[in-house]
Amino acid sequence: MIIAQITDTHLADADTADPVFRTRAENLRQCIADINGLDPRPDAVIHTGDMTQHGLAAEFAQARALLAALEVPLYVTPGNRDGREGMARAFAGDGDMMPDCAFVHYAVEEHPVRLVAVDSLADDGGVKGDLCHARLAALDATLAEAPARPTALFMHHPPFDVPAAPDPFAYQRRQAAADLAAVVSRHPQVVRIFTGHKHRPWTAAVGGVAASTVPSVAADLRKGRYAPTMAGRPVYQVHRFEGDWGFASETRLVGSGAHSG
Repeated sequence: MIIAQITDTHLADADTADPVFRTRAENLRQCIADINGLDPRPDAVIHTGDMTQHGLAAEFAQARALLAALEVPLYVTPGNRDGREGMARAFAGDGDMMPDCAFVHYAVEEHPVRLVAVDSLADDGGVKGDLCHARLAALDATLAEAPARPTALFMHHPPFDVPAAPDPFAYQRRQAAADLAAVVSRHPQVVRIFTGHKHRPWTAAVGGVAASTVPSVAADLRKGRYAPTMAGRPVYQVHRFEGDWGFASETRLVGSGAHSG
């Protein structure tokens, strides 16, 4: 199975005159075109949150209009900028997400690797994440439903330290990340955790499982050190699953040429 991961697009509405937001929309268009041109084409695209800048309906409308160009299935989870209610209203009609849920949590069953969306938003609307007992219990129950199927979790906030970031830890409480690790460790079929939020690449282990965060699609928000040739060029990641080894990940620099792999 091949998954393309995009994150932290931070889009405004379609009518914005701000050149920064117009460039962010163009960054996403370029990523989508690159994904559609991959050979072999991904089985799915995951967006790991902060799709919008302010969580407004007009911003989600712009995001949906741009993402409609994808030629493969898209699955989303909310970031702190989005809010769960706005994202649920925008995407519940796609059939995976429940429209009136207390939190965004669903499993995608159609692919060789089961995909489980985890809602890491804090209930107080803050920038940092959190995981309450109800969400962890829902995740535990969902994982218990299919113990023999390779499963990947995708969420916004990375439940591990990113030492290169100015604020390395993305959660309000360290116990939330520890509790998630405890759930994951009980389910050996979990093979990977994909996250966003930090706008830079990093890898770690959570409950014995490889976990990663990726650069933001919005090039002006991307953090870390990059070659001068990458300035202004959006990036995303492609994750290829091999049953004996798990996922191997590749960072795609949009406009880099060859699409096969």
